[in-house]
Amino acid sequence: MKKLTKEQRNDMSNQIALKARDVDVCMFNILDGYLDKELLLDCLTFYQNTDGGFKGGLFIDNYNINSSPYQVYEAFRLLDMVGFDSSCKEEMFESIVNKACNYLYNRCDIINNKWNPNVKSNDNFAHAKVFSYNNENKELFGYNPTAALIGYTLLFCKPTKAYYKKALKMLDVCLKDFYSKDEFNRYEAIAYMSLLNSLKKLNIYNEHYSKMEEKLVNNIINNYSSNYENVNEIHALECGLYLNDSKLDELKNDELDYLLESIKPFGLWDYSGDWGYNDYPEADSASLKWIGAITVNNYYYLKICGRIE
Repeated sequence: MKKLTKEQRNDMSNQIALKARDVDVCMFNILDGYLDKELLLDCLTFYQNTDGGFKGGLFIDNYNINSSPYQVYEAFRLLDMVGFDSSCKEEMFESIVNKACNYLYNRCDIINNKWNPNVKSNDNFAHAKVFSYNNENKELFGYNPTAALIGYTLLFCKPTKAYYKKALKMLDVCLKDFYSKDEFNRYEAIAYMSLLNSLKKLNIYNEHYSKMEEKLVNNIINNYSSNYENVNEIHALECGLYLNDSKLDELKNDELDYLLESIKPFGLWDYSGDWGYNDYPEADSASLKWIGAITVNNYYYLKICGRIE
């Protein structure tokens, strides 16, 4: 079984310090065991707006300085990756989560049990095509990031919190939508997998685990792409990392082998995505920022799957 060597790991640590954003440097070093996870909180406060949401640039492909639900999702995703939950007693963690949930549940419209990932002001700033504010993108994202945000709310808030109770109400409607669909695109597959992982961590709604897992696993098998450079297609790690089914083992291992073989000579991974059009010159700078972010994501995959020496 191929693994990331100690030499590659050290080289990666050095290179990411030179080429990545502060938040990605922080994430990598937390995952690598060199920094305490609480340091991520300092990074996130830089991106958190006064309304409680998070500004563009946290998720790289949207430069809007105003808050949006998708940027909150990105902040919560990072917190989850390094192991935060409601048991954390850090005041800064509670403050970040409370402000973000206030933004989501009290300042944002929830229409048909969903947050629109995009906001109107996106169109006033450089952004990838999928972050344009229109009905086409709203349909494309579907229950992403809503399903994931519901799970993160339950994971980060104590059961006595009003936000926890609001999320529970949204969860029941969300699950009905989940079971009503025959298949899911990449966006919804990611969000529903995240939701299931949060439910498992909390040990609630146990009766749904096997049914959700089976549906998500079959969706990957039926729609899986081995064209790993196409970031818009369904891949086993991004859509199935937390799914524990042996039917995905071969697909995951093939992708992990590819990741290990595709590390660039400069020690990191390159990013093969694009913005979907040529409307903004900022797309070039975004692709450079993605080098650090994609390296963090891939390093996380290798760590979770035991592929690091």
